[in-house]
Amino acid sequence: MFELIKIRKARRLVRATIAPFLERNPGVSETLQAGDWLQPQIIGFLATLVTLLAQRHCGPMRSHALAAVQSKVLNAVTGIGPELIGAEICLLSSREDPAFATGALGAVAFVEALGPQGGLDEIEPMRMPGDATLLRLWEEHVDHCLRRSPAFG
Repeated sequence: MFELIKIRKARRLVRATIAPFLERNPGVSETLQAGDWLQPQIIGFLATLVTLLAQRHCGPMRSHALAAVQSKVLNAVTGIGPELIGAEICLLSSREDPAFATGALGAVAFVEALGPQGGLDEIEPMRMPGDATLLRLWEEHVDHCLRRSPAFG
């Protein structure tokens, strides 16, 4: 039961942390399809970012709990079904895909750029999305890859 509460709390805090970056360009997300998000660098960045933020806000979590947080948040962000996103993460990770690894390293840099956190429940609103380092990392690992997708023509 405690694990379910932790999963729900992690999902809420992670979505609140990344929402400002997703909402910066209103209208763009309406033109995107789920397949536009299926790029190794984006998946590596978002999957790692969700994991690191969940652990940052809620402390250590077991693998199945982190997978539950990842699948729900990534489904909400990308529209990709939980089973497919999980399979993509496992496949790209096991193949040691270089673009996936680049995205994962970008997520580590993103979390480091957030700086030290206060309490586990705190989200650093003043650092988002106007912080130049955070914005650059998001654009490099998400926006840039999405611009190369067919939706941006």
